[in-house]
Amino acid sequence: MDGLSQNDIFTQALGLVEPWYVSQVEFRPSDKDPGRLDVHITLGYQAGRKFPCPQCGELSPVYDSKHKEWRHLNFFQYRCYIHARVPRVECKDHKVKLVDVPWAKQGSGFTLLMEAVLLTMLKQMSVLQVAKQVGEHDTRLWRLLIGFVTEALASQDFSDVKDVGVDEYSHKGHNYITVFLAHPTKKSTKARVLYTTEGKDNSTVTRFEEEFKLKKGNPDEVKNITCDMTHGFRNMMKAAFPKATTTVDRFHVMKMTNDEVDNVRRRENRSKDKKKSKALDKTRYLWLKNRDNLTEEQQKQLDLLLETDYLDTVTAYNFRLRLQDVYASSDYGTAVEAYEALCLDLANSRIWEMQKLGKSLIRNAVEILNFFDSRKTNAVLEGFNSVISLIKRKARGFKNMNNFMAMIYFVCGELELPKATIM
Repeated sequence: MDGLSQNDIFTQALGLVEPWYVSQVEFRPSDKDPGRLDVHITLGYQAGRKFPCPQCGELSPVYDSKHKEWRHLNFFQYRCYIHARVPRVECKDHKVKLVDVPWAKQGSGFTLLMEAVLLTMLKQMSVLQVAKQVGEHDTRLWRLLIGFVTEALASQDFSDVKDVGVDEYSHKGHNYITVFLAHPTKKSTKARVLYTTEGKDNSTVTRFEEEFKLKKGNPDEVKNITCDMTHGFRNMMKAAFPKATTTVDRFHVMKMTNDEVDNVRRRENRSKDKKKSKALDKTRYLWLKNRDNLTEEQQKQLDLLLETDYLDTVTAYNFRLRLQDVYASSDYGTAVEAYEALCLDLANSRIWEMQKLGKSLIRNAVEILNFFDSRKTNAVLEGFNSVISLIKRKARGFKNMNNFMAMIYFVCGELELPKATIM
């Protein structure tokens, strides 16, 4: 390093190439915390140099310059800021334009390397946590994240999508978003979010269909659709993807069944029959969880309850187990036989909640039984439930739905993070 000045050392450390160089390095007290010193690096460019027009690439003379500042990675414990007077060139075809600099995108307040590090942190931490860690306002980080997502989504290609799943999520009460995903393939072992939109009505399908076609997706090549039992919604998906087989997702069927079992328990727990209400007190999760997920003590308690002959809840629970056995069937024929027997028994049950369940299973029988041919399920999408719930918990409430949807794309969209090699 003999013969190199401090500015030369920083020029090399930052990876700058001609015509850019470091003209000054200084420590200054922070504006927000005067007791802290920050590193401020000022860049210059060689006089008389021409720069390419950002629109056409034509080398053009400098017209004037504008001061810009970017947050860079820390140097040791010191926050680092890059300053430069960025040239504006006078292009004969496009008039006066601000040139692109190699270390940052236009409009960004961060260097490319700082952006890459921040985005990596945002994959693992909430926006507020990252903002606190790096000493930035969360609004700037949201702007960075949304800008990255917007740019990444513009290059999406749906031409390889053959299987589509769809589900809705609530946000802040009765506000909903609908999420469309691509199921895993042989080339891509992970599911990925294709599209999110506000609402949960039929118009969400229309918007997705338009986006799907816009990004080179072929509706006629979609072979399978997994969704819930909402008929209007399902009919719209059939119309949009006419050659696809629709499978009502197993998760939704079991959730509906669990809800009805819980409705029976609630009714009996509130009944005037003290024997029933006492037996069912504080037993909700015994009936809703799979047996393997219960503690040894809970399993003993459940076994005692299952020996009773006066609880409708026991009968409802046994119906739920039979439906689980249907899904454990190895082939379509066996599943159909067990399913038909179950629906018949539900329809003849003296428990009105089970009759209601039976009607739903009969009304959706074709799409439910399609599972045993397609073996397609929204399990991958339901796996996103925990991820999306974690997103909501970490965010402690998003300022708007756009931020919520951007974070879902960012975490679940299989978007490739940028790799910065300059600065």
